[in-house]
Amino acid sequence: MKEKIYESTLINAVRYGGKANEGSVLGMLLSKEPDLKSKIPELKKEIKLQISKVNKLSLKKQEELLKKLDPKEFKKEKPHIKKTLPELKNVSKKPVFRFAPSPSGPLHIGHSIGLLLNSEYAKKYKGKFILRIEDTNPENIMIEAYKMIEDEVKWLTNNAINAVQIQSNNMQLYYEKAEQLVKLNKAYICTCLQAEFKLLVDKSQPCPCRNLSIEENLKRWLKMFDVKGYSEGDAVLRIKTDLKHPNPAIRDWPAFRILDTFHPLKEKKFRIWPLMNFAVAIDDYEYGINYVIKGKDHITNTERQKYIYKHFNWPSPQYLHYGKIQFTDLKIKTSLIKQQIKEGKYSGWDDIKLPTIKALKRRGIKQEAFVKLVHEMGPNPVDKKIKSSDFFDLLFHFNKELIDAITNRYFFVESPRLIEIKNAPSLNVKLPFHPAKKDNFREFKTSNKFYIQDTLEKNKEYRLIGTFNFKNEKFTSLEHKKDETIKLIHWLPYSKDLVEVHVLMSDGKIKKGLGENTIKNLKVNDLVQFQRFGFCKLDSVKNNLFFFYFAHK
Repeated sequence: MKEKIYESTLINAVRYGGKANEGSVLGMLLSKEPDLKSKIPELKKEIKLQISKVNKLSLKKQEELLKKLDPKEFKKEKPHIKKTLPELKNVSKKPVFRFAPSPSGPLHIGHSIGLLLNSEYAKKYKGKFILRIEDTNPENIMIEAYKMIEDEVKWLTNNAINAVQIQSNNMQLYYEKAEQLVKLNKAYICTCLQAEFKLLVDKSQPCPCRNLSIEENLKRWLKMFDVKGYSEGDAVLRIKTDLKHPNPAIRDWPAFRILDTFHPLKEKKFRIWPLMNFAVAIDDYEYGINYVIKGKDHITNTERQKYIYKHFNWPSPQYLHYGKIQFTDLKIKTSLIKQQIKEGKYSGWDDIKLPTIKALKRRGIKQEAFVKLVHEMGPNPVDKKIKSSDFFDLLFHFNKELIDAITNRYFFVESPRLIEIKNAPSLNVKLPFHPAKKDNFREFKTSNKFYIQDTLEKNKEYRLIGTFNFKNEKFTSLEHKKDETIKLIHWLPYSKDLVEVHVLMSDGKIKKGLGENTIKNLKVNDLVQFQRFGFCKLDSVKNNLFFFYFAHK
């Protein structure tokens, strides 16, 4: 037994960067040999002794010893080193970070990366974190998303928001700054057709509107506000930049356009709306944002925004662009998800098949798991193409680290079938809710009838976990033999007190079966581990039917 404890301690230490954990080692041992539960006090003493020895060794030495002891186990256990976010360059003494989503829908897994990079760095440097909802495109707003986003950001950051801003509340500020730029001769009103403008700008040539007088541009600016003046598409306000800039997208980019569109919050109050880059630059300055962390796909936008700072002679924020994660087998786009919900492909934003924060939270993924994932990834500047399963496996790995030691175990028998074991003794069986909690048990009274889900092979010996061995549906022994050929299977006693359990799986399919009667004591949103099945979250209870969402293995 000392050798097994030593090996388990090494495995646990290598898995978690050189430091073994007592509870994890105990759980590992009991999962392999449940009958050891009667010896937990002795096990704990020996585990503490082995941990004190193993944890003094370097990770490299631990890996060497595990490789010698069991090469197969060493290959299986990939060393995992807990990471922290790398230091940032040129951080202000009072850094202010922000996350700025559009209210086109609630957040998905892609949003969580940028959000948590900013909020976690704000915590790291004792700075501020601002949530800014960018709603100056009235054509792409879902009114429910305002509250959804705020609630999800509060949850993901553990309520670490210093302020919530709504861009459409700043319209008068945007108008004032635009007029100032016109008066500084740094912006102009362009009435050229888009195709004509593009032909000129691609040749680094000015359009006819660029050299109009300031007075003429101010008149045109006022005309944009007049419903009897310009119509949609007739005029835009452009920011003057370098017409010879190597990137044509930077040259005299558009900052305002006319939209006679209903806005969910402002209704028809405004018809001149700023485009994203103008509103972002103004807000970042006005609210003191001095460190901006965003995806590499925004590099061109950053270059555009820097012209606003240059024209106003404002100090520019520090910018950090991280590489985007591109899933090889999954499309994550809010507009696409919204359309598919309308078409009935998904039941809503919390449909278990979706990679949204609402869906993952409903499945039982903890806020801390998202944080651990972002710390692991960091602001890596390299784009990464990965399978969605690899990404979610990492998220679920961190979630399991958080919940494994605190989640009670239960029996759930999928598609149960009743067997009768000849000469089976009647027992009062006590099984722990958790292998590390010796004083917390659930009890079963058994007869010779059991519900199981495993297919039994002829002449093969099995053991009903915590009870006895049998072969060919005949009792053989109470003793838990140290024989790896004896397969452990979970079970339920034949009883009228069992509960009906349905589990909604991540692919949308429902697995049905029976659960032990102690499940009746659970409350909605409780997390459990169904032994030999996985972690699940109780979603609803109706007429003795307990409906769970599957979290992960």
